[in-house]
Amino acid sequence: MKHFVWPLTLLSLSPVLVLAKPVSYQQDVAGKQLKLQLEGVSQKDWQARLPQFQHWLAAAKPKLHELIQLCEEWRALSQQSYSCRLGAIAQQWQQAAKTQVLPDRVELRRQTRAIEQQVVSVANYNTVVWQLDGLANARLLDDTAALLKSWFPGLKQMDLQSGVSRLLWSDALSTKLSLGTEQPLLQQLQLSSVALAQTETADTQQGYKVSYRTFSPLLNPAEGWPVEYGPTATVLAKDAVTAYLLAQSLAVLDLKQGQQLTEQQQAAALIKTDSANWYASNSWYHYLADKSQSQQQGLQISYQLPKFTDGNYKRPYVSVWLTDQQKKPVRQISLVGQQSRWYQELNHWWRRLGRKNPEQIDQIAGATQKPGTYQLQWDGRDQQGAVVPWGQYQLHLEVAREHGGHEHLTLPLNWQADLKPVELQGEAELGLVRLQLQSKDG
Repeated sequence: MKHFVWPLTLLSLSPVLVLAKPVSYQQDVAGKQLKLQLEGVSQKDWQARLPQFQHWLAAAKPKLHELIQLCEEWRALSQQSYSCRLGAIAQQWQQAAKTQVLPDRVELRRQTRAIEQQVVSVANYNTVVWQLDGLANARLLDDTAALLKSWFPGLKQMDLQSGVSRLLWSDALSTKLSLGTEQPLLQQLQLSSVALAQTETADTQQGYKVSYRTFSPLLNPAEGWPVEYGPTATVLAKDAVTAYLLAQSLAVLDLKQGQQLTEQQQAAALIKTDSANWYASNSWYHYLADKSQSQQQGLQISYQLPKFTDGNYKRPYVSVWLTDQQKKPVRQISLVGQQSRWYQELNHWWRRLGRKNPEQIDQIAGATQKPGTYQLQWDGRDQQGAVVPWGQYQLHLEVAREHGGHEHLTLPLNWQADLKPVELQGEAELGLVRLQLQSKDG
């Protein structure tokens, strides 16, 4: 078996609630620190178990075949957005950091694709240089949590960290966490029994420093080049392994695919795009300390695209967004149309939102729609995921067609708990537009 290459980024979380005389311990495991904090365990009981725990850690080497099999399964599940096969490519980046000469991008892509196209089975596992460190750290947390719970029946709370992963467990009261950020949804978390992981695509400590630049330690499985403009994510999942694998995959997947994979895994994710816009999965709001923040009423938006008899008819591009009374953008709700050369035809939207966030358009844009009636939902949150206050807003719908017309409708929205339905009839490119309050139960 060839040796492993282990790049990692660090998730830094600091408890707000100070536990009364907790047991704290840390130890290097496979080049990374395992940190633990326990409440409900006496120092005497911990010291009695400590030699056995140290012996267990020394023997707790990962079962390589199991980790590789899990990696390969997740590689398929994530549409090859995550891969453990790139150890040899990572070695070239490590060499580049030493020589200060960037790898040849074309040759790197060729090698990466050859590796990814290789048919891998148990019989030829040793032909691949695997990257298994992050996954091994996550598995260690899951195994450590199970061990400590079996040893200490009186355990009240547990906080384990290793590398990019973290695992929290509580038998009763939740542990409030602060991520040291101004992002509202991260400040409002209240967590107890959950695993966490975070993606960082520009980590200054773990990345490759070449020619005055720091490249992300996370490599794109499509080309072997560090992920430069992918989103970052904070993931909450049932176990540390799932949280780790999902967090790394979300850095490569586009926004829609990432959200779908998150829901499939029954996990929650808060995703930040390169343009600093935030997107939360539906499950994320279940973890907010103030549950009323997860039960905010939403708005149902219905709009019609008329049918034209023109033989040269092209399906329209449609953008729906919300602004406040000062015409400041609050939320991009929908964007329909995927060829970038036509975005500027939506001139109102392009001037106010589109041209400022060109790199995220492909992540949110959907396929064009044939004539008919369509439904959208707005969850009552702004682009950063925070609940917007009741008040006066404006909802914009803009439509443009190749070889066709253009229309921009602005509907006043008095956002309040007893909102009455609002209707407006378009003149040509839009039919009836209707806004109505969406009940909390959908």
